[in-house]
Amino acid sequence: GLSIAIDFTGSNGPPTDSRSLHFINGQEPNQYERAIYACGNIMAYYDYDQLFPCYGFGANINGQPCPLFNLNLQQDPNIHLIENIIQEYHKALGSVRLWGPTNFGPIIRATNDMIRAENNKLKYNVLMILTDGMIDDIDETINQLVQGSFLPLSVIIIGVGRADFSNMKILDADDNPLIDSRGVRAARDLVQFVPFLNYESNPDRLAQEVLAEIPRQIIDYYQQNNLDPVKLTT
Repeated sequence: GLSIAIDFTGSNGPPTDSRSLHFINGQEPNQYERAIYACGNIMAYYDYDQLFPCYGFGANINGQPCPLFNLNLQQDPNIHLIENIIQEYHKALGSVRLWGPTNFGPIIRATNDMIRAENNKLKYNVLMILTDGMIDDIDETINQLVQGSFLPLSVIIIGVGRADFSNMKILDADDNPLIDSRGVRAARDLVQFVPFLNYESNPDRLAQEVLAEIPRQIIDYYQQNNLDPVKLTT
């Protein structure tokens, strides 16, 4: 199950500014559109129903800061097909104000809660977050990722633009495992960071980077929980 979250914070620049990562001119796709389409389609191939819960974060809606909202601004966050996600993204840009701060905690917490509520051992979940740079709630993000490490979840962070992505390397945890504010250590690695512009010109390399850690993360989850994926499907 693939979920997608898009960064609507002010650091991206106003959509009317040609330098903005959210700039839409009707002639060529902006960096977010390109990342949604390229990275989304890589993961969508493995999604069983082609319904993707999609969210925005960091916007201001009707004068109120909104740390997390359904991208389609409807009660049901599910969007069918990647092409329709881009359409709803366009509509959202015309309805909300880019704001801040850049917090990952709310979307990861919401995803954790969704997985717990579904309680479906047959379903492995991937949350793809598209963002332009540094996050403001690193401690809460780590707390939620540590909780997610005990669930059937992987998180792929797609870096859009060329901002400072040093925090993402901390979350990727390839060298040092994540430890939350209570001292709980992550059960396994569940984060992969991909700087989109580094691989956009090479679709094969982009696919390799996006998918690089997913198989091992899935196997780790099932092994650590003494679950046999083959037996679960029979």
